[in-house]
Amino acid sequence: MPHGQHRRRSTLRIGGAAGLVVALVAAVRLLTLPAPHAPGTDWTLTESFPSAAVVDVPGYVDGDWAYEPMLFLDEQTSLGTATPSDDRQSALVILGPDGRISTVRTLGADEAPQFGGFASGDDRVAWLEQTAGDDGQGDAAIWIAGRDGSNARVLTRDLGDFAFFNSQYDLHIRDGRVHWVAAVPGDVLASEIRSIPVSGGDVSVRRIDGGWQSVGGDWLVSAMTAGGGATALVNWKTGRRTAIPNQPSELVSCSSVLCRVLVLGGDGGATRIDVMRTDGGDRQRAASGSVTAALVDVGLLDRWEVYSRQGSGTSVLARQQVLLYDVHERRTINLADGVGQIMGRGGFVWWGSGTGDDVTWHVLDLHSLR
Repeated sequence: MPHGQHRRRSTLRIGGAAGLVVALVAAVRLLTLPAPHAPGTDWTLTESFPSAAVVDVPGYVDGDWAYEPMLFLDEQTSLGTATPSDDRQSALVILGPDGRISTVRTLGADEAPQFGGFASGDDRVAWLEQTAGDDGQGDAAIWIAGRDGSNARVLTRDLGDFAFFNSQYDLHIRDGRVHWVAAVPGDVLASEIRSIPVSGGDVSVRRIDGGWQSVGGDWLVSAMTAGGGATALVNWKTGRRTAIPNQPSELVSCSSVLCRVLVLGGDGGATRIDVMRTDGGDRQRAASGSVTAALVDVGLLDRWEVYSRQGSGTSVLARQQVLLYDVHERRTINLADGVGQIMGRGGFVWWGSGTGDDVTWHVLDLHSLR
């Protein structure tokens, strides 16, 4: 056989083998790709993020103490309230990944304790604590402790007329200080930006005209408005302001990056929820019908909206669906059905299922969704 002909046949055989390898690789890729998502339906968490995991947290700790997580430090560690079955006490505890609890505070039922404003930062946790007080007239204080719950102490009682909205930014810790907003008493609408060093000391107070809510960092947002007004965003340090106009049939609330727009129908009820940037751009329909916002805070981690919708649970107390709207991908993820309370802050969202003695909490770390 001539040498040149042999080379041509050899080349053809090698090319055929290479083509077979490519075909096999393509077949393997097709087998490992997720199934196509059905149009017009909610996504599942597994479809959207195959490696994502929801972690279960017990609804009872230390025997018969009913546990309610208020702040997650990581997906395995939380700070929350614990109440025994006899309701004689209320405790603030750290629940660790091994199921053990560390008691931070214990108060009697006669003190009528209420906790709120949970925040973490600078290796510490802080919260607002309200009790009946020694004179029965009420006492409010900001408390602070180590991230592990150690060395809990009163940071200040000089709170002003604190304005809390059940937001993750009611209290926030940054740059070695605890920050919050208070209302100025009187006929003129004004606010105070208050802060105190985490080590204690004097409270710093700065006044700003208008009624404001903190949305993190140096940013404040006005309350949700309607009737053709405008939601305003202001940086209280630089004075930079942004007005986000809305139509008469809309209610607008914002973070420092995103806005949630409730579009109202003729009866005053919301017909849909839109999401947009604070400059009004990139507006998209996020939800419609019976879907409602589950959290005060808009756009967790500048990406995630948390909604609720009537579900199919068998209990009146746990009959919701918890939905996660992905602003980047413009899709709705159904996290769970038969849900009771829904909470979220610090990049975590969690919800309860079950009733009575059979309650479990479930937490999703939004940082992990990539």
